[in-house]
Amino acid sequence: MNRMLVCFLLACAICQPVHANETTVSGLIIPRDNDGMYVRNPDGQFEIEWTDKTEVALQVNTRLFSGLKDGVLSYKVRSSNQVLKFSLPRGPITGIIRTRKVETALKVANEENWIPEFGLILRFNESPRDQLPTKADPRFVGLWGPTTKPRTLCINGNKYEVSLKKGGQTSALLFNILTTKDCKPFVSRATVTGQKKGDIIIADEIHVLPIGDQTAHDDPKLPRYLFIGDSISGNYNNGLRAELRGKFNLHHPPTNCGPSGKGKNSIVEWLGGYNQKGRHWDVISFNFGHWDAGNDKTTYQSNLEAVIKELKKTNAKLIWVTTCPVPHGYPMAGPLTKDGKAPRRTSGVMKQYLNPWALQVIKRHPQITICDQWQFVKNHEDDIYKEWWTGKNVHFKGDAADALGRFLADHVEKIMTQ
Repeated sequence: MNRMLVCFLLACAICQPVHANETTVSGLIIPRDNDGMYVRNPDGQFEIEWTDKTEVALQVNTRLFSGLKDGVLSYKVRSSNQVLKFSLPRGPITGIIRTRKVETALKVANEENWIPEFGLILRFNESPRDQLPTKADPRFVGLWGPTTKPRTLCINGNKYEVSLKKGGQTSALLFNILTTKDCKPFVSRATVTGQKKGDIIIADEIHVLPIGDQTAHDDPKLPRYLFIGDSISGNYNNGLRAELRGKFNLHHPPTNCGPSGKGKNSIVEWLGGYNQKGRHWDVISFNFGHWDAGNDKTTYQSNLEAVIKELKKTNAKLIWVTTCPVPHGYPMAGPLTKDGKAPRRTSGVMKQYLNPWALQVIKRHPQITICDQWQFVKNHEDDIYKEWWTGKNVHFKGDAADALGRFLADHVEKIMTQ
């Protein structure tokens, strides 16, 4: 989990100088004209121009390679029913993997015939110049085999397994599939690296991450509802959708919304083009808590305030969802650490720390109503959640999960009548 968080923070770097004039910026794609686009994030809106030398890559989780068939990559948008299809160019595919520790990587490749998939770059319809990494050029470069199981990188006649067989997940960059015409606003985010000239960034590379069209399957006659949350929101997803079917257009950001810091950095992207026709929000519910179980009060509250600041701009009805308990199977929560951080995932940590901290923030914004899922789970400790309370898993499933969804759905319906 820590490695995933580090990768996320690196991917969300805002205008970090790499060389004298090189800049990287990430965020939601906003329309400009045929010669460029804007990238919007919590730090503002950045103007991007492209040239005939600008390269565009499709960013995909390598798990999606399982959807590669007959030269077409099926891209399932997370937290959505949308599946995007990308036709892949025929011809050789150059695979490139950069390593930090050349000697260690070579030893693993020679002894285990395996190269970790982290940082994979694929260049379609390009023949590779085979090479093993050296200190001068620490890259594996070879012919990528998309149909082999496991996938391979052939270098100088030797085939190396390319996978994550020792765990984790990562994204790959696929070049020669997209062009600047595929930098579509509101339905994709982008990481742009380029040269800054005045207030404009001249793009060298644009990495496009599709996030789906939030309006694709909407009924224009129904209100639009965005629910923001971590894996617990995924647990109650089915119950929530079933209860509100035919009453709301439901949406969730195409990701596990994770910690409040991720919310602060991503909220502009998740809200999308809400000031555009058909992309507005009528109701937004939000929660951050479980991933912040080791956070400190000041940082947590500051992150929540930053999220709320952006939420208010939508003029939607806002709902704070309290963080569900940590069951008794975990050790009891102790005091704060010396640097003021909560005692991580421990029984009672939400009751003693995270929920009270959040409530202090929410009380500053009286227009935000509260759906108290924590209390709901506590109230039903002797019936529907009896087994859950004795376990060691914060997640919910089956009827227990659906009941949480129905509870939130009731709150959503009530505030829409106010």
